[in-house]
Amino acid sequence: MREIWDEWRWDIWDPANEPLPENAKIHRKISICTNCMNRLHDLMVTLPVNLYLNRDYPNVEFVLLNYNSQDKMDDWVRDYMMPYMEAGILIYVHTTEPSFYRPAHSRNVSFKVATGDIVTNVDADNFTGPGFAKMLNLLAELQPERAAFSAEKVLMHGRVGFYKDEWLELGGYDEDLVGYSWEDYNLFFRAMAAGFRLMWWGHWGSRFTDRIFTSREDKVRYMECKHQVFTEFVNERSTLRKLDRRQFTANQDREWGKATLVKNFHEVIEV
Repeated sequence: MREIWDEWRWDIWDPANEPLPENAKIHRKISICTNCMNRLHDLMVTLPVNLYLNRDYPNVEFVLLNYNSQDKMDDWVRDYMMPYMEAGILIYVHTTEPSFYRPAHSRNVSFKVATGDIVTNVDADNFTGPGFAKMLNLLAELQPERAAFSAEKVLMHGRVGFYKDEWLELGGYDEDLVGYSWEDYNLFFRAMAAGFRLMWWGHWGSRFTDRIFTSREDKVRYMECKHQVFTEFVNERSTLRKLDRRQFTANQDREWGKATLVKNFHEVIEV
């Protein structure tokens, strides 16, 4: 992966030369999106904590996508998450269409549902860390457009954010990718090659990258292709070919991120 960084000249924010402001002039709406298929055991641990850890930011929403889970996620949300839904902090959407977990497609669906100015993915086994939404807004204060928000300069830690309108211009996550891995790298590298600026928060250490340990077997359990080494190779090659062709917009000439959803248990929507 290092060769990609060596080949392209990325625009990378340097916190030493441009310090993060103490306060932002506006509170942009931040959407924290989590997609879950049969991972309720993780979600029960992380989501309540993430809601609590971002209580200091006045304009945050969480989007939770039930990607055809068979583990009674609806029941758990009804029992424990209704106050957040009623307060408008949590949007819960459920689709019964997928037979397998598709990372790129599921992210596209939840990002489309999100109503925030900035959209970011946080996996079901990840903790946001305290003040995550506030930190994103401070980074946005420095870079109000053409920004790619990421955990580090190389490692994504399952977390990449964009201004939603610019994410749409990039064509979302590339649904040509198969199985596990590279969906975040693919989107991130396309954005950076298209002239976006990397705004990263890794200089704060592991504060925003804590997670529950997930085995390789669990990561691919509900995917159609479970050979992780193979899908990593295929997705990396696909990404590099498209970068070589300067093909920075994904999913051209087709519908993408499509799903029929039930929102907050009563409203049927199409994305």
